[in-house]
Amino acid sequence: MNQLLIFDLDDTLFETKSISEKSVKPIFDKFESLLTKRYGKEMTEKIVPELWKFPFDFVAQKYKFDNKLNSEFASLVNEYEYQLNIKTFEDFGIVQNLLQEKILVTTGFLKLQNAKIRDLGIEKEFGEIYIDDILDPKRIHKKGIFKSILLKKNINPNLIYVIGDNPNSELKAGFELDLNTIQVSKFGQEKSEYAKHCITDFSELKTILK
Repeated sequence: MNQLLIFDLDDTLFETKSISEKSVKPIFDKFESLLTKRYGKEMTEKIVPELWKFPFDFVAQKYKFDNKLNSEFASLVNEYEYQLNIKTFEDFGIVQNLLQEKILVTTGFLKLQNAKIRDLGIEKEFGEIYIDDILDPKRIHKKGIFKSILLKKNINPNLIYVIGDNPNSELKAGFELDLNTIQVSKFGQEKSEYAKHCITDFSELKTILK
């Protein structure tokens, strides 16, 4: 039976920091004013830099954003028209040439993640694409998505490889489901306890997948 490769998107296939601040600044400017009304100027000055650095749901949980604030941010994200001008990592061509079935599973805001995928032009590289929408009230997270893929494909877990950068997201989910986990360390991250393998370049996949 053929192997199945499940890829993450952000900081796995492209560098998230390559999204220019200018392209999404209007969203953050409007949200900053909402945060100031709720938390005051001093606290807002701590929160905003973290929103640029970390996933929204992580920051929202840390500072206990309520449903109203989450919804207001979601509205700003979903109403915005994105012009991202982003590119995949240079070694993405190796991924394109892999003959195994490939699935993309990414977490974030639905419209923004779709905009990234569209701007990168990678839709055709994946047989299926799943977006773990962080504001979906019926959200099942990446672990739930992986479970649904396992059920749908009816494939031996030993033949499934989860490839991503985040120890607390796809790598942990894959590890807990006894899937093969491959950490992509493009920026010198230490190997996670949830990663069976750690790579810095996609060329290393060929050896692992043999």
